[in-house]
Amino acid sequence: MTKRPATVDLACYLLWLLVAAGLVVSILVVVRRDTLAEAWAPEPSGDSALQPVDFVPVILVLYLVVALTALTLIPLMRHGHNWARHSLALMSIGIFLSTAATVRTGPPPMVRGSAIAAAAIAAVTVVFLWHPDSRRFALSAGDDDQDD
Repeated sequence: MTKRPATVDLACYLLWLLVAAGLVVSILVVVRRDTLAEAWAPEPSGDSALQPVDFVPVILVLYLVVALTALTLIPLMRHGHNWARHSLALMSIGIFLSTAATVRTGPPPMVRGSAIAAAAIAAVTVVFLWHPDSRRFALSAGDDDQDD
């Protein structure tokens, strides 16, 4: 099998960093839910019967799904599965787009800083995932599997 290039290892480290950062942000959302609810809740009107939606369960489930999917795909990519590399790249692009959209909503500073950091890490991760060395590794590993 072909030796794994540094770009694949760096992409994996960045993906693990994204998973860890997502855990920290999820914990902060749970701890500071009242502050976030005040910042994101619409202005109450006297005649409105609408109650704000509790967003914490949604965020926790979303984090669990994305994190477990990434943690499942990372070892597959490290073994040269090209489809796992593309799946992780698309997940990173999704993280980038969702964090960029979050920044546009005018969130509290804690969320804004976390979103900007996650967007930067996700963008760099995509660069390493789609680097020519990563591509060659995935394609050569796929060729080795077909020879067996």
